Parts: sequence; C-alpha cells; structure tokens
Amino acid sequence: MMNWDEGLIGRRDLGDGRAVWIQRQIFTWAICIGWIGADCYDDRWCYESFETAKDALEAWDPLKTLEPVGWHRNPRTGRRRPAGDSTKEYVHW
Repeated sequence: MMNWDEGLIGRRDLGDGRAVWIQRQIFTWAICIGWIGADCYDDRWCYESFETAKDALEAWDPLKTLEPVGWHRNPRTGRRRPAGDSTKEYVHW
C-alpha cells in the first residue's frame, strides 16, 4: 500500500529495512530506493513526468526486479534511455 510520509511521495516500505518513493528533482521526477531512516537514497531513476514515475513505482516490485521501467536516466550508473526505451540504452559520463 502506498502512502504519503515524511514528504516522500508514495513511500512504500519493502519489509527489509528499505523503502521506495518518488522525489521531485530540479527538472524531473525520480523513483528512489534507500534504507529507512537514512538521510539519502541508494539509487534513483529519473522520469520526465510525475505521472510516468507514479505508474512505474506502482508497477515495480523491487524484491523481484532490480529496477523500475520507463526511466530516462540513472545517475549512479550514467545510463540513459531516450524516451524510457531500454533498447536505446547508452552510458553517458
């Protein structure tokens, strides 16, 4: 079940000490994953709009797959996916 908590949009606890949520960035929206109580996230995936981030977060089960779908940028790895298309992925450093 998704809820609003601590200013994190749609925060969902995963039951293993981590949570996922949507966070506003300067120019985009991001799905973040991190340890509950930490002051930062472990990873994030950027989306063009809140709606695409929301849909991806609702569909994603981080206990089954490593990352959500439809993102256009993963800052930790430098990977980019134009229009969220995984077949067009490249690394930009």
